[in-house]
This record gives sequence, structure tokens and C-alpha cells, in this order.
Amino acid sequence: MLNKLLVLACLFLFTATAQAKTYGAAMPKGKAVDIAVAAKNLKAYASKPAKFKGRITQVCQMQGCWLMIESKGTAARVKTNDLFFVPKDSKGEAIVFGEIKQVEMKPEMAKHLAEDAGKPVVVASSEIQIIAASVTIK
Repeated sequence: MLNKLLVLACLFLFTATAQAKTYGAAMPKGKAVDIAVAAKNLKAYASKPAKFKGRITQVCQMQGCWLMIESKGTAARVKTNDLFFVPKDSKGEAIVFGEIKQVEMKPEMAKHLAEDAGKPVVVASSEIQIIAASVTIK
């Protein structure tokens, strides 16, 4: 019985690990900061690249060049700057390595991002953005 439990536990761990996929550069080691925590103290995180995490709520439906992550009601747009793309049907938790900042949204960019979403969405006049070097989707 114990052997069966060990085999099942190993299969579960292997499956959970195998499902995570990284896009862009290799993901650095270390803990990721919840996006809600980072947003509350944006200045502390804005000066250097760091790891952030949140649940994927939207993905660019044109190329997969951006995604939205959210936690506890706080959202951030993760942009890849066309260096890499994520699958358009991505969902689940994402860990992102990049530089975070508050961005004022120009009306034409807000319109472009709303069109990229592939469905009617409202883009705020200001948002938190992460320019990502790496994205891991679990």
C-alpha cells in the first residue's frame, strides 16, 4: 500500500512540474512577489527586475504579446515587447520576471490593447505594467 502511495505521489509531482512552461529567457531562481503586494509598494520594486506572480485573466488574441495577471483585485499587464509570445489560450498562474512600473495610457494605445483582447474590454487610463524577460505559466 505504501509503495502505491509513493508511486501516486511521484506521478502527481511529475505531472504538476511537467505542466509549467517558460517563455522567453530562463526564469531566475527565487521567490515571486504577489502582484497585489508589489502594487501596494510599487516604488520598492520599480528600480530593478524582480519576479511577480498572479492569475492570468486575459491574453492578447492577436499574437500573445501581452497578458494580464491579477491577485486580490489588483491587475498588471505583462508585455513581452515582441521578444517572445505566450499561447493565446494561456490560463492559470503565471510567474513573471521583469521590470514593473505605472504607465499612463494614451487613448490610441488603450484602443489598440482593447482590440487585441479579442472581446470588449475597458482599458484604464493608467495601469501597472511589467516588461517581461521571462514568463512561466503553471
